[in-house]
Amino acid sequence: MTGPVTEFVVGWNVVQTLGEGAFGEVKLLINRDNGEAVAMKMVDLVKHPDAAEAVRKEICLHRMLKHPHIIKFYGSRRENSMQYMFLEYAAGGELFDRIEPDIGMAPHQAQKYFRELIAGVEYLHDRGVTHRDLKPENLLLDENDHLKITDFGMATLFRHQGKERNLERQCGTKPYMAPEVLLRPYSAEPADIWSCGVVLVALLAGELPWDEPTFSCPEYTAWKDKDCQLFTTTPWTKIDNLALSLLRKVLNTVPRHRATINQVKSHQWFTKNFQKSSGCIRGASSENMTPTSKRVCSELERASTAFSADDLSTRMVCSQPEAPGPPVLDAVLVRIGKDFLDVGGMSFSQPAQPDQLLLSSQLTQGTQASQTPLQRLVKRMTRILVKTTLEDTVTHLEALFNKLNYSHRCYTASVLTVTTLDRRGAQLVLKASVLDMGQHILVDFRLSKGCGLDFKRHFLRIKEGLSHIIVKGPVTWNMALATNMLPA
Repeated sequence: MTGPVTEFVVGWNVVQTLGEGAFGEVKLLINRDNGEAVAMKMVDLVKHPDAAEAVRKEICLHRMLKHPHIIKFYGSRRENSMQYMFLEYAAGGELFDRIEPDIGMAPHQAQKYFRELIAGVEYLHDRGVTHRDLKPENLLLDENDHLKITDFGMATLFRHQGKERNLERQCGTKPYMAPEVLLRPYSAEPADIWSCGVVLVALLAGELPWDEPTFSCPEYTAWKDKDCQLFTTTPWTKIDNLALSLLRKVLNTVPRHRATINQVKSHQWFTKNFQKSSGCIRGASSENMTPTSKRVCSELERASTAFSADDLSTRMVCSQPEAPGPPVLDAVLVRIGKDFLDVGGMSFSQPAQPDQLLLSSQLTQGTQASQTPLQRLVKRMTRILVKTTLEDTVTHLEALFNKLNYSHRCYTASVLTVTTLDRRGAQLVLKASVLDMGQHILVDFRLSKGCGLDFKRHFLRIKEGLSHIIVKGPVTWNMALATNMLPA
C-alpha cells in the first residue's frame, strides 16, 4: 500500500507490503492483464546470510504441502542475492485482527477457526512436519474466511519413513511455546498441540494466559499447580466450563498426558453445534462483559458499520479458478493522491499458471509501472477515516505519538513507523500509512513486528486519541471517476 507501484517482472506489479519478518518482507503482486494475485516472500541472502539454510529448508517443506488450511506454495526463484517464494494471497488478513483485545470472539467463531487450525496441524503431522511457531500472527484468512497456516520458517521434519526423532531446537514465540520446548529435547506433535491451545485461549478471551511457560511466571505456575484461585481471574473467567475442560487436556503440562489431535476432535466442545450469537462486532459475545468491554465493543461496531457500507476491502472478490481464464474487469476507480486504484467490481483470482514469475529473467524491480496500478486492501479493522488534510493528519499523528511516548520515524511523507513495547516488554512495531481518498483521508495501521493482540490494544489507544478528527457516521465512497481518466 505504501510507496510507488513497481514492476517485478513483465506484467506483474508489486503494489503492497503485506507483512514483514525477521529476514524479509511479504509483498502483494498483481498481474496487470488478468488481475491474478500472489503473495511474494522475499529474503536478501546477502543482508541475512544466516537465513540461507532456513529458506532452503522452508522451500523444501512447503513444496510438499497441499491442504485447504495451509497457504499454497506456487514456487520459488533466485535472482542475484534475492530469494523469492510465491505463495497464495490471503485476502482476509490476519487472524489476530478478528480477535478483540480482552474480549475475544463468539464461541461459534472460535470453534470454526480452531477446527480449521486443528485440521491443518493434523495434516502437517500426518506428513511428518511440525510448524513450531503457531500463533494468530501466522494464521491468515482467505476471501471466504477460511483459516490458512503460513510462515514455515521454523518448521522441520520430525518423522521420515516411519521413524520419529525428538527435537532440540528451541524456537517459537514464548507465550505460545510449550514448556518442554524450553527444556529440550521434546516431542514435536504435543508441542504444536499446546500452541493450538494457547491460540484457543486468545480466540475466546482476547488475551494470553501467561507471558512464558516457566516457573518465573506466576500465571503459568498457578496453571501447572492447578491452583483453584486461578479460575477467578482472567482469562479463565471469560471461558465457559466446556471449553475449560478441553483446555485442561490440551494445555496439560506433561507432554505424554497431553490430548492428541484425535482426542481434541472428539471433545464435546469441538463437536458441539454452537448457535450464532448476535453479539458485537466480529461476533464477540456480550455476556459477562465489563462496562469497559461493552463500550469498546460498541465503538468498534459503530466504526465497522460506518466503514463497511462501502469498504474497499469488501468490494472485490478473490477466487481460485478451476481453469485458466481472465476474471471480469469492471473498472471503478478511486483516486489516491496521483495514482488510481482499480477496486470496485474487480475479481482478483489466485494464479492458475504462475510460470511467468518462476521463469522470467526480465527482473525490472524499481522501474515505474506504465499501466494502471492495481491494488488490493486486505480486510483489516485497524483503519480510520479522518476529516483533516493529509499534511494535517500526519501532524496530528506525530503529536499523538509523542504524547503516548512512542518512538516514530517518517520514511516517506505519508508513512510513519512507530516503535513501542508490548505488555511483556518486547518490541512492538507498527506502520501508519496516510492515504488521500478524495473526500477523506484514510489512515491504515499495520503490525510490523510483535504481538497482534497488543497491536490492537495500541490501535484502540491511538483511535481514542484521534477521536476529534475521525469521520463519524456512514461513509459513501466517490466511485464516479470515469475510466477515460486512466493514464496512458
